[in-house]
Amino acid sequence: MKKRWSLLSVLMLVGFLLLAACSGGSDGDEENASGDDAANDDNGGESSSEEEINLKFVHWINEENGKWESVIEKYEAENPGVTIESMPLVENMNSQDYFQQLDLMASAGEDLDIVMFSNPNDLAKRIDAGLVEPLNSFLDEEGIDINEEYLNGYPAFDGEYYGLPMKQVTWLVMMNKNHLEEAGLEIPTEWTWDEYREYAQQLTTDDHYGSYFHTWHEAFSAIKLFGKPEGDNNLLKEDGTSNMDDPLIKESLELRYNLENVDETSVPLSENLSQQMDYRQQFFTQSISMIPIGSYMLSEWGQFTPDFEIAWAPFPQNESGDNMYTQVGGDLISVAKSSEHKQASYDFIRWLSTEGIMDQGVWVPSWKNADLNTAVENVASNTPNPEAIDIESFVHSISTIEAQKTYAPAPYITEVHTEYAAEVEKYLLGDQDLDTTMDNLKERVQNVVDSNQ
Repeated sequence: MKKRWSLLSVLMLVGFLLLAACSGGSDGDEENASGDDAANDDNGGESSSEEEINLKFVHWINEENGKWESVIEKYEAENPGVTIESMPLVENMNSQDYFQQLDLMASAGEDLDIVMFSNPNDLAKRIDAGLVEPLNSFLDEEGIDINEEYLNGYPAFDGEYYGLPMKQVTWLVMMNKNHLEEAGLEIPTEWTWDEYREYAQQLTTDDHYGSYFHTWHEAFSAIKLFGKPEGDNNLLKEDGTSNMDDPLIKESLELRYNLENVDETSVPLSENLSQQMDYRQQFFTQSISMIPIGSYMLSEWGQFTPDFEIAWAPFPQNESGDNMYTQVGGDLISVAKSSEHKQASYDFIRWLSTEGIMDQGVWVPSWKNADLNTAVENVASNTPNPEAIDIESFVHSISTIEAQKTYAPAPYITEVHTEYAAEVEKYLLGDQDLDTTMDNLKERVQNVVDSNQ
């Protein structure tokens, strides 16, 4: 009996092993196939099509403003096996506070896959720190020219691109349409800084200023550089040397000084600093009539809901007849160099910067193939008061302007900003004349350059 049972057991075991071998051979072929694919694909460690991939996406935009959940859910539904973890690192939506948290995460060796940036200067710092992966190989694989595909305000760094443009931010002029109508003024469709100054005079009343320039001196106190289409159009030249000899810098300072101190049609810097003014509060409480500002203000109203109509004008040009140029930037999404899922991360940011941002309906996309009217209408519909937006003037302004050509800033550009602001404020506050200011600027900026050689 024992022999019969032993023989039966052996036969059953052999049959089981044969069945397992057949089944295992089928799975093995699939695993080998996906393994070969992974070996042939630079995907940062993705080893199987069956693998569950979780991508950590860090940024500074909360859910209320970014509406991430719905757009991420759509991507995950279309890409089974991939999950996106949206991680706003700050509560106050301040990108500079976010960068501090990002640096802490990176130094601690925490997992990162997708990283958002708001400007080329902060991107450059993280490239130098080895935080960001270059994307040229991914773009080449798709056969994409980033500057043909996107309205791109981010330069290449040593020939490499380190992210895909997502939200488009174009410098325009935001205007109170009610104030324009009360002054009998049309919405400008093209104009110069001289005409801006004239508008500011006609818009100023006992109740409000016609204009407002904020405390960002590298922008508002060098504002004519924005209209320089190419070449050295920053406080530093492309080679990292001082650009303080550019006559547009002196002209920019004169323009601001005249608006604030001669015409008294723009909020003076002294009031701005003493009251620590918030430019949103100034505009939405109708204390000012117009402000040069980024197109993100189409929807990013903060705590305010306007009860008046907002119009938009193209960025003023330096001379009549010039083609209309301005600085174009926005948010960039990048792949972290430490990511173990680089291909999956690239696939997501490629989708998010094209179809995804259109579905999101929160920002105007940098993607050139987007339907601009539809994109703007989608953004407007997600604001607390869509009727407050003059869509026609916004679309005209953003579609007729051309992006100035930019270049990668020297790593010490923030030091230059600090020195520039300190000297400019003395002039705008009446503590020194323009010629002295220019002489001091040349010396202070040159000292920064020399100390970084």
